[in-house]
Amino acid sequence: MAKARSFADKVKKKSAAEAAKVIKLVYSYKSSDTGSWRFAQKFIKVLPDQDENKVIDEEIKNGKAYLEKN
Repeated sequence: MAKARSFADKVKKKSAAEAAKVIKLVYSYKSSDTGSWRFAQKFIKVLPDQDENKVIDEEIKNGKAYLEKN
């Protein structure tokens, strides 16, 4: 038997998590061992009710602190 759910029904049912933007944040840093440039990446999920710039600035601050610690 065919399903009663149509494509339009599927599109309408987006949760808040699905409506969030995903931003790729890339850090560049110089390796202490070899002196070459290295890259680290992190994906950040920004919900619709959050301010993108504040979330990105906070993640950059956290990422720099983490890279400096290691």
